[in-house]
Amino acid sequence: MIHTITGILLLVFLVVYFQDRRKVSNGFFLSLFLLSLYFSFAYEALTTRPPVIFWLFIVITILGILFLLFGGFSLMVFFFINARILFKKEGFRLRNSLTLAVGLGILLLFIFSLFPIQEFIPEQLSFLFTFSIFCIQYISFFFIEFFISSMLYQVYFPKYDKDFIVVLGSGLINGDQVPPLLQSRINKALFFYRKQIDKADKRAKIIFSGGQGPNETISEAEAMAKFALTQELPQADMIIENQSVNTEENMRFSKQKMEELAADDYQVVYVTNSFHLLRAGMYAKRAGLKAQGIGSKTAFYFWPNAFIREFIAYMVLFHKVHLIVLSIVFVFLLSVALLLQLVN
Repeated sequence: MIHTITGILLLVFLVVYFQDRRKVSNGFFLSLFLLSLYFSFAYEALTTRPPVIFWLFIVITILGILFLLFGGFSLMVFFFINARILFKKEGFRLRNSLTLAVGLGILLLFIFSLFPIQEFIPEQLSFLFTFSIFCIQYISFFFIEFFISSMLYQVYFPKYDKDFIVVLGSGLINGDQVPPLLQSRINKALFFYRKQIDKADKRAKIIFSGGQGPNETISEAEAMAKFALTQELPQADMIIENQSVNTEENMRFSKQKMEELAADDYQVVYVTNSFHLLRAGMYAKRAGLKAQGIGSKTAFYFWPNAFIREFIAYMVLFHKVHLIVLSIVFVFLLSVALLLQLVN
């Protein structure tokens, strides 16, 4: 029976994943399948006991126990170390402090767990403690699923049949200079552009998408185009979209450019940094753009902080749904607390 359930969950995951790779629910269904697969291993290991499966089950179980015991502490230490490296390389800024903030949050949870806090809370307000625990678990759950879904989204091998390559912009330095992070996006797009010419003898148009920020003397799109010229990209294969101010507008305005030049059946891929891929895909879907993304490399020390920022942006993107769920739970716990007070 357990093997049947595992097979069904695998099928469900594959159907959902290939239907739309840009959903966070993909991580949830993969998690369900992996959990069911573990129980399948456990069943075989404890009944028929084939050596390979038995020892694989033992190793996985030990690793799982170690993660439950030390995973939170290890994550806290990792975030503190990452914050130190990030401050050293990028400077102390508020936007670079997310890993430090999360590390401190985990540390505070460890400290609070050492004291019987619930005993000091009036009985009438004890539901607030339960609600706080639920909120922490809720956010942690979505963080894990967002992480898994983001990793899944990295697995993409696009066909060399693209008509357009959209490069998403980011901030400039010194008002008009392309920073290394944005250079990596351009270089990734150029690599795909040239590989497609070699493999399929097809030239794509590269759309540089990004408007002008408050501290920038030119638009991000123009700065990217100038950099691409130094990398020997023909000007005839460049398109500049210089009106967008965020990722959603990147997708929407780039789509307008493409529709001015091609029929509805054009093929497109977008390029951004790997940590930004999944959320960019969500915005592409909102804009009605049938496109998947390829990610450029990001320095590892920069990735955790940037990914946390992406997760926060994802939660804000669907804030209405999350607020509804949390409100329902809050009202339920409050109702139970009031009912218990009436009964007592």
